[in-house]
Amino acid sequence: MLQFLEYDDSFSNVYCSQPILDINVEDSNRFIIRYPKFREITHVIFSFDAENLFLKNKSAYGYCFKIENIFSELEAESEKGYFLVSSTSNKNRSRQYNPYTLNQEINFAEAHIENIFSYHLPEILDDYGVNLNLVKKIVMGASMGGLMSLKSSIMYPMFNNIISFSPAFWFGYQELIEDLKNLNINSAINLTVGTNEGSIFTKPVSDLYPTEWNLDLTSNNNFYTSGVKTIYEELISSKIKTNFILKEEGEHNENTWSMLLKEILVSL
Repeated sequence: MLQFLEYDDSFSNVYCSQPILDINVEDSNRFIIRYPKFREITHVIFSFDAENLFLKNKSAYGYCFKIENIFSELEAESEKGYFLVSSTSNKNRSRQYNPYTLNQEINFAEAHIENIFSYHLPEILDDYGVNLNLVKKIVMGASMGGLMSLKSSIMYPMFNNIISFSPAFWFGYQELIEDLKNLNINSAINLTVGTNEGSIFTKPVSDLYPTEWNLDLTSNNNFYTSGVKTIYEELISSKIKTNFILKEEGEHNENTWSMLLKEILVSL
């Protein structure tokens, strides 16, 4: 049974669980939950990379969404109430967050998603008396978490509102493009990419990725935007409702994604 303690004394409505062992990757994750203080719950959001949501000093890379500020502002401006369940990543993120790794006996990412959505999430929702049939259901993530948000909705189509910030498509580009065909036709996707995200690559992408992908290898920035644009084109061809945001000068960090998140949540 999950047990939760106060996440940080600066929040009265945010709690963190004990470490939960993922035996497949021999590492652990924690759940961080947030509930609305003055509103009935209208939206349930599951997010990956929980450590990057609330506080900069607890984040992995020195950036954070400051998501409590976003939720509080939106709740003050509307009748919406956001119940957030999120899972931290760990040092084995490259395995646990990649659904498209080939030639492995266990798909660690699919197993992780199943553990969350079939076991832990229902327990948390039951403890807080949340009926998924009565709320809007959203799954979100950024970078590799953006891949996980797409895969989670494929595996659990009840979570048919997807927010995928700058999905790290190159971890399994061709497999991802093919898998998008498995999304529920009733899905609604918010897909974003910035024009200044290429700095995450340590080498020129022309030295890293094949020309057979037919992506723009002329610069690292162009490669990133062309890959996410191809995802968008595939979604449109599959008649999946998609809001595509190309953020000028947008970077690969929570400073950019947090600005986009508030804009997206207003529409959901």
